Amino acid sequence: MSRPNLALYFVSILILALVVFSSADAVAYEKKSYYIDDPVFGGQSYIVEAGRNNKELVVLVHGLGDVASDTWTAFIPQLAENYHVLTFDLPGFGRSSKSNKLYSPENYVAFINYVVRQSGHEDFMLVGHSMGGNIALRYASIYPNKVKRLMLIDAAGVLHRLTYGTFFTHFGIQLIPEFYPQQNNDVRSIAGLVLGELARQHNLLEAGEKMILNDPLLRQKVFAGNPSVIAAYAMIMEDYSSLLSSMKVPTFILWGENDIVIPLRTGKVLATNLQNAGLVVLSNTGHVPMDDKPLIFSNLLRRFVSSDEQTFQTMLKQTRYRLDHNVQNTSQRIASCKNSSGKIFRGDYRLITIDNCRNVNIESARIQTLTVRNSQVVLSNCLIKSPGKTFLVEGSDVQINGCTISGSPAIEFKRSELDIAGTHISSSLTSGGVALRNAEKSVTAPASGSLGPIQNGTTLIFSVSSITSKYHEKKKLHGPVIFKPGQAW
Repeated sequence: MSRPNLALYFVSILILALVVFSSADAVAYEKKSYYIDDPVFGGQSYIVEAGRNNKELVVLVHGLGDVASDTWTAFIPQLAENYHVLTFDLPGFGRSSKSNKLYSPENYVAFINYVVRQSGHEDFMLVGHSMGGNIALRYASIYPNKVKRLMLIDAAGVLHRLTYGTFFTHFGIQLIPEFYPQQNNDVRSIAGLVLGELARQHNLLEAGEKMILNDPLLRQKVFAGNPSVIAAYAMIMEDYSSLLSSMKVPTFILWGENDIVIPLRTGKVLATNLQNAGLVVLSNTGHVPMDDKPLIFSNLLRRFVSSDEQTFQTMLKQTRYRLDHNVQNTSQRIASCKNSSGKIFRGDYRLITIDNCRNVNIESARIQTLTVRNSQVVLSNCLIKSPGKTFLVEGSDVQINGCTISGSPAIEFKRSELDIAGTHISSSLTSGGVALRNAEKSVTAPASGSLGPIQNGTTLIFSVSSITSKYHEKKKLHGPVIFKPGQAW
């Protein structure tokens, strides 16, 4: 059981953070609360209703932790004036029964569907926070005709679970003082070796994890039958790579800029991949906007539920984050960063060159050619397109969120770490057909005083991404992939 516990390490951090950051002060209000016999998980589930006689239904889904439906206490009276409000303590949480069950998003979807059917409504507006956002997203993907509008608040678990490991690795690299020139490369080499081992064992680990989740005896042995652990683990096992781009439900995404539990990159990935979505980022706000900015949150929630269709679509359009891919990049602008840190690039460029820079952000940019050497860079919502080599990465740590990259090859990398989320990478057959290439030609011996390069390939971490090339036709990518020296996709 030791190998599955490698992945359990990542989720343990997530569970602790989600529980700590999901608290809310209860405010007294009139409500109808009762228990139902739960046909999905068994036991009793706690239900809260208000505004029962109103025509339209709003369903609120809480995140991880026993605060449960009390998350929404302060906002229900406002909603109940004009809407039928329905919330609950999800099975395994709060006042609902707790036992050793498979608390997966799919099973929670079945539970919510049962509760909604009992309410007599055919369709409704759906709001989910944190783990509840993940569940709400899954519900909308299965029952798109039932969800009139979807609101996702700091939704958890969309990216591949190994990205939590790389997030803390990257964070740690930035915090460690640099005592010698080769230090960051050595730390990256160690991290790369760990990720490489996880990548090699990925299929075996995933099969083992699924077996544990689905077997009551193994769940008891590995997870001690703890509902929070089971629910969090089942959530981060979800793969949305085949669903996001096909979802058409109008979606309003709300995120805390300073969320250290589920970083903003997840919100950006959702906003660039969902077809009809808007993104609002609240400054000086963490994982629970309802606590940090209750008045602002209340106003946004009111606008979400009460706007007529035209006004709501205007709201989504005004908060649209994704670049318009129909706009051609004809810019001749050239920019660079050398031996610097903290630079930000936005807009259209013919060429950007980054050399020995740290904490560089490229956001909402159209670029023909990008070169990154010995640097740490984050790209978000970018369109990088050229008929030739588009994106060259060498000796660098690069995170890519919600981008579209095409060329021949689209990305060529050497001795680098790439964490790629919500991104489509492509190369047409007419331009050579290679989308990804490891440019390292041979394995070299370690240099004196250095841990040297990764000896058996470079590991790229993908989340809800895809690739199109002469080797792969719209292949979905969700998990680690090892590229051997010279290997092309």
